[in-house]
Amino acid sequence: MKSLCLSLLAIIVAVSFYSCKNGELVGKTKVIEDSLITIFPTWQSAKIGLHDNYTNVTVVIGDATFYKAADDVKKAKAIELGKMILRVCGKDNTLETGSLTVTADVINQSESPADGIKVPIDIEGLRRSMQ
Repeated sequence: MKSLCLSLLAIIVAVSFYSCKNGELVGKTKVIEDSLITIFPTWQSAKIGLHDNYTNVTVVIGDATFYKAADDVKKAKAIELGKMILRVCGKDNTLETGSLTVTADVINQSESPADGIKVPIDIEGLRRSMQ
């Protein structure tokens, strides 16, 4: 009986620690949003989401100017965004992948805007390259 109680206690502590880490990750989305100005100086709307059990982050930017930028510029900004996310969230977070979606709709509130241009972010690859 004593070993059963100790086992249950160990499971509760492990789950609490995991939930706490994810709670911290959720809280850091506001810091990411506040830091977007350093990468996207003309952004007018932003939506950040965490998905797939906190392994995927999506960032949707409403920016008519950046929407018209060349694809290679969008890819470079997505990499810069991924590095910023790792700095804010710490390298030991649960994120593995992400995406940057750019829309010309500056009042966008959707995670999948109709005119959205999606650029993948390899968070795990960036984490390895930053070590």
